[in-house]
Amino acid sequence: MMESIILETDRLILKPGTLEDYYKVYEYDLLKLRDINGEFEYVKQDLKFIKEHVYPGNDDSIYDWVIYLKENGEPIGNIFAEMHNDIDNSNEIGYNLHPSYWGNSYMKEACVAVLGYLFKEGYEKIYCSYDEGNIKSKKSIEKTGFKLDNIKENAWKKNGVPITQYRYVMTKEMYDELYENKKVR
Repeated sequence: MMESIILETDRLILKPGTLEDYYKVYEYDLLKLRDINGEFEYVKQDLKFIKEHVYPGNDDSIYDWVIYLKENGEPIGNIFAEMHNDIDNSNEIGYNLHPSYWGNSYMKEACVAVLGYLFKEGYEKIYCSYDEGNIKSKKSIEKTGFKLDNIKENAWKKNGVPITQYRYVMTKEMYDELYENKKVR
């Protein structure tokens, strides 16, 4: 894993996590909670899937943090950056938050910390995307200050139905204007 140093905010600690932490974060199949194509159901995640496809282990090509509540150390989500692009010196973040913690602006707080770190590492742009129907991710992306960059219609299909993907961007200049030397929550 790339050097995912410990990041702290008022309410959160972000650091590399254990497999057990990923089991807690991914208690539910988060793909079924995105409300894409009207699918929204709480389905327990297969632990084997988490170990084989979600847990980064020793993958040194990505940054990956588990998000913990500072008050009790509970793992509540994760955030990662894994698509470095040399052409425009960018990266792309993705994230997941356990549904028990939705609606508290934890993801915005975690994103701002990760963005600050990635910009200090020298990236000029950070992208973040959501798929049609995933309104919770859209709100989180927009609350953080990302701006729409690209719409890719028919990006993929779910049960034969084409799904549109919305890609947003945050530049270092945008981040500095929104967050540099300001208290964030």
